[in-house]
Amino acid sequence: MKKYRRSLWTGLVLSSALIALLLVRTDFTKLAEAFRRANYLYCVPMLALVLLGMFVRAYRWRFIMAPLHRAAMRNLFSATMIGFMANYVLPARMGELIRAYLIGQKEPVSKSGAFGTIVVERLFDIFTVLVILVGVLIMISGPDSALDAVYATALQAAGVVLCLTFVGILGFLTLLRMKTERTLDAVRWCLQAFPQKWSEKILALLDAFVSGLGAVRPGAHLVQILFYSALMWGLYGLGNGLMLKAFGIDLPGYVPYYLLVVQAVAVAIPASPGFVGTYHAAVVAGLAAFQIPEEAGLSFAILSHFLLIVPIILYGLFLLWREHLTLDVLEVEAEEAADGTGFR
Repeated sequence: MKKYRRSLWTGLVLSSALIALLLVRTDFTKLAEAFRRANYLYCVPMLALVLLGMFVRAYRWRFIMAPLHRAAMRNLFSATMIGFMANYVLPARMGELIRAYLIGQKEPVSKSGAFGTIVVERLFDIFTVLVILVGVLIMISGPDSALDAVYATALQAAGVVLCLTFVGILGFLTLLRMKTERTLDAVRWCLQAFPQKWSEKILALLDAFVSGLGAVRPGAHLVQILFYSALMWGLYGLGNGLMLKAFGIDLPGYVPYYLLVVQAVAVAIPASPGFVGTYHAAVVAGLAAFQIPEEAGLSFAILSHFLLIVPIILYGLFLLWREHLTLDVLEVEAEEAADGTGFR
């Protein structure tokens, strides 16, 4: 429990510092004017895209999990919504553990295997974001790019680092899949200098990786997963485009997908539940690269953030109530799972 509280406080400190920085720099008269001029009719299709994106995520999860077990869509969607709701209100991304626990309770699949498929799901997310980043880098390299040169250089450098990191992770996981015992022996040797408790948790996580990686098959199965990954992130990009239109921000067509990369990096940073502060600061900085005033960027960030998380929180709480569960119970289950006592 204590380590999750430490994670919560660390995130709260960072989020509070970023919020304070934004507030100090903001002209509230201009911020109010940006909200007054916004066209809120765009919020309706945005809400539809958010829920549709969650459905596509659950449907993709079904394909990822299929070689282990063909789970019912109703259970996958419910676990996905409740898990993401928990990610937004609990610290340390407990929602991922909660998703695995819920689907393991409802379907004949081990919780460790389910968690492994969630890890694989995140790898597909990273891969898709990297593909989007490559597309954005191609667009900003053109002579008509609207992106400030300094930001463009920083984005290119970040792209190189992220691609190298992903290639390294992918290479390690490939070895883990093809040469499991040898790779685990090498990891055990490397972990000798660390406390035994840490080593046990890392090895348990790698076991979940192996189980999840076993669910991915080359061929049509992999093509389907990639297709739904592209569809889901495409919907999120379309949502960014709607929000830019809502505030009358006229930018090149690749900018909504550029913002996807910015947002993905923002939510990867340890922060308070719901990514408050980190999300807003990243979006404001991302739009500043196109000479968008801070107040306009902050208004976009506030409304898009609200529409991205509040419907999922409300829907997730409704599903939680319908299934006679509570967040307290799920939090305990997630902590036990993380400690190695709950994933069986």
